Amino acid sequence: MQNQPAPYQLIIDQQQTYFQRGKTKSYNARMDALRALDKAVREHEEEVVKALHADLRKHPQEAYMTEIGPLYSEIGYLRKHLKRWMQARPASSPLALLPGSSTIYPEPLGMVLIITPWNYPLLLSLRAAAGAIAAGNTVILKPSEMSPHTTAILEKIIARAFTPEHFAIVTGEGHTVIPDLLQHHHFDHVHFTGSTAVGSKVMEMAAKHLSPVTLELGGKSPAIIAADASIAVTAKRIVWGKFLNCGQTCVAPDYLLVHQSILEPMIQALKTSIVQAFGENPQVSESYPRIIHDRRFATLASYLNQGKIVHGGQTDAADRYIAPTLLTDVSWDAPIMREEIFGPILPIIPYQTDEEALGIIARNPYPLALYVFSRSKATQRKYIDDVRFGGGCINETILQLGNEQLPFGGVGYSGHGQYHGEHSFNTFSHFKSVVNKANWFEPSFRHAPFSKGKLNILRRLLG
Repeated sequence: MQNQPAPYQLIIDQQQTYFQRGKTKSYNARMDALRALDKAVREHEEEVVKALHADLRKHPQEAYMTEIGPLYSEIGYLRKHLKRWMQARPASSPLALLPGSSTIYPEPLGMVLIITPWNYPLLLSLRAAAGAIAAGNTVILKPSEMSPHTTAILEKIIARAFTPEHFAIVTGEGHTVIPDLLQHHHFDHVHFTGSTAVGSKVMEMAAKHLSPVTLELGGKSPAIIAADASIAVTAKRIVWGKFLNCGQTCVAPDYLLVHQSILEPMIQALKTSIVQAFGENPQVSESYPRIIHDRRFATLASYLNQGKIVHGGQTDAADRYIAPTLLTDVSWDAPIMREEIFGPILPIIPYQTDEEALGIIARNPYPLALYVFSRSKATQRKYIDDVRFGGGCINETILQLGNEQLPFGGVGYSGHGQYHGEHSFNTFSHFKSVVNKANWFEPSFRHAPFSKGKLNILRRLLG
């Protein structure tokens, strides 16, 4: 019996040949690809909106605000700055290298594998892919099988804008497809967005072929509400950031640390803001999405008995509906405080001092996001300086993702590596360092035979 070829070998070979022929490297090729991607998304925008509603019950405004609009913005930003990023970058040269010059040349890595989750299935797939394409790579995308309607539209968009040699999409069960890709093939970069547990497995499999990996993971991201916070505005912004996409956002506030002196007014303001956003019965609100699948629903529903429900708590398994819920009196030993919630349940924990709050945060190190609500510059700076986190906001939530000039990524257990805008270009590029030396002078002191006099010259040059 003959050995069967490794899965996906044909598309791997095609992409490697396409890249080696230089088809993706020129400025014009990259710009044409970005324009084609933008055009294809716009042509299928209405279908995207319907697919996001079918998968997650997203309202058209939420679909545009959190997926489609940011993707257009990202592609536009890449197109605007690409020429400058591609240019060779002169670097200064130390005295020991003169006469000569030093230059850094950005070049594509090669073939990139992008693995994306179900919670923002359009944005997270094509935002990373756009950066890889801008950097001159070929791309293989593995989207989540948990959002099948959006994946079907992604297939149409990618087929409309690209040949498979440049950008291919592979579908199927992640537990089968991802090992087939990573265990049999070398990729010049792997970009994974998802859970810490799966991310560690991806990194382990990629290591077999020495494929470098960017991991965008998650964690328990706190929001600290200091005694001097603006209660009404803070409540509105917390409710928006937490219950967007039914809480299924990696940078959503995972729990609140509220100063004891404003605990009750803050809870009341949160209740008011929830009703203002979704009505007395959020289940009938067109603005409130649903849990992605039954297994996640069951996990989230189990959290509801791990504290005192002060608002919400209603569920409907058939509709995968869990109301926006506020919890108090939560035990630190409960699963809800040890696992990333990733759903519409918000534990509220009082604190007395900044040191106490910092100690609580340290129970779950390295959050992906941190949010500080305070008028005090000193308080804001204390948490920024004393907590190790990926990114965050002062007096706001989630909007750190809305600026292409800001890198997005975790630290430690919440991930490593960054992307968005120029940071995507850098992540998916290799930077060649080249010294160009003049021929009219050849320093004899560097050549053998060595001597004390030559050593003294080197000491003066190198310190």
